[in-house]
Formats: sequence, structure tokens, C-alpha cells
Amino acid sequence: MSLKNRDNHNRWRNKTVAFRVSPEEDTQIEIFVKLSGLTKQDYITRRLTYKDVVVQGNP
Repeated sequence: MSLKNRDNHNRWRNKTVAFRVSPEEDTQIEIFVKLSGLTKQDYITRRLTYKDVVVQGNP
């Protein structure tokens, strides 16, 4: 039996969510993800669960 994979925060995640977007929506999502400094998964998860996305500036 293989070991269970956990993310950086030691959370077990075994569900996959996928959806399609237009090229324009993809560009917009990519911009917001880069500005947030989060991974795309973390950014989308926070947005979908109504958690605040705080942008941390990099000096």
C-alpha cells in the first residue's frame, strides 16, 4: 500500500475538482494568482470558501 500524500500544511486531500474556463478567464485567473503570491490551488480554494486573500508584498 502506498503512503498517503499530504500537502505543505499536512492536510490530506484526495478529491479533484476540475472546470473549464475561456482563454480570457484563464488569463485573469493567472494574473490574480500571481498577484496573490499563492499557489493556484490555494488561491482558488480560498476564493471559493469565502476566505480572505491577502497579498504579501515582496520588497
